[in-house]
Amino acid sequence: MTVLPFERRTVPAAAGPSDLSAEQVKTLLAPINPGRVQNLRGQSHLEAWDVRRWLNRVFGFGGWADETLELACVAQVEIKPGRWTVIYRAQVRLTVKTTDGRVLTTYDDAAMGDSRNQPSLGDAHDQAMKTALSQALKRCAHNLGDQFGLSLYNDGSRNPVGLWSAAHPVPKGADDAVPGVPDDEPVKPEPAPKVEEQEPPAEQQVRRTKRAEGGPWEQQPNGPHRVKRSAAPQQAPAAPGPSRDYLAEARAAESRERFDQVRAAAVAEGAPQQYLAQLDAIARRKEQAAQQQGSAQPQKSARGSAEKKTAVRGRTVKAAPEADASRDQHAAALAELLAVGAALSLTAEHLDDIARAEHGRPAAECTVEQLAALVADLRAATEEAAA
Repeated sequence: MTVLPFERRTVPAAAGPSDLSAEQVKTLLAPINPGRVQNLRGQSHLEAWDVRRWLNRVFGFGGWADETLELACVAQVEIKPGRWTVIYRAQVRLTVKTTDGRVLTTYDDAAMGDSRNQPSLGDAHDQAMKTALSQALKRCAHNLGDQFGLSLYNDGSRNPVGLWSAAHPVPKGADDAVPGVPDDEPVKPEPAPKVEEQEPPAEQQVRRTKRAEGGPWEQQPNGPHRVKRSAAPQQAPAAPGPSRDYLAEARAAESRERFDQVRAAAVAEGAPQQYLAQLDAIARRKEQAAQQQGSAQPQKSARGSAEKKTAVRGRTVKAAPEADASRDQHAAALAELLAVGAALSLTAEHLDDIARAEHGRPAAECTVEQLAALVADLRAATEEAAA
């Protein structure tokens, strides 16, 4: 009887950081090319196709894979007849492999994506899905370091934050053997579907440049509190301001209730504390002026003196306790709506679009009952998406 030799098969060792080549490590630790950085609504970011390009460059074709773990429609709103806004939530897993095909690591992350004011419902769903999936992939990839936008989380900085890794000591003489990473041409934005109506105001348009600029709450050039800055040669234009001039609206407010709505809208859009302090200063000046005007008028009766009257821009408003309670209820209802929206990653603009579609007005101007209905609808949509 012939005995065949037993073939021993060994299980490949698990992959780890040491399985990355010197070229891969050097590329991952290099600072990002500033030409790849884009600016969207005052936030620095990378384009999704550029992230995929660099995954191919670092890990090779077939050396990485992305998997959709969840893709759910959060909201579908017809903001006006024939115009659609759609919001999706996506969860994605990024798997990175070694050059011999072993799994090195995986990253999971999620993101929201929207498509606003589209004439085609199908295009609105398509764009919102792609945006959510792309954002989730980019959030997974930033764990791989500066080449995938990690430093941009440091207030938009392009300066490297990885710098070194104790798990990847540089081999002796590797600096001479490893080629440098060539510079790329500036990254151009991905095409987006056109909106077939009038262009949005300039301060609401998407701004894309080679450099990341400041946040959106700098004062407009003609604003009353504009801080003067010395001009610099070839200075980049300032970032777009807030979507509304809340300071002007606060000065024109004819009642305390209207002022509270303006302030709530500014908070919902992410106004910094310095900006809110300016709004509060306007309210204090209006109240002081109203008290001085009210004290100069003779009191007609004891009942009239008990119910203090405040004159604001020629209109008389009674500051009764019931009005204060109503304002508190409205503020609480608006805060609850913002909290539910934040849990769904909905911005204040998303909530305003939904409120206009349901009640014909932005969220800050809805009644307490209307705000409660919006909260109930959002929670119901969340439960349906989870089911």
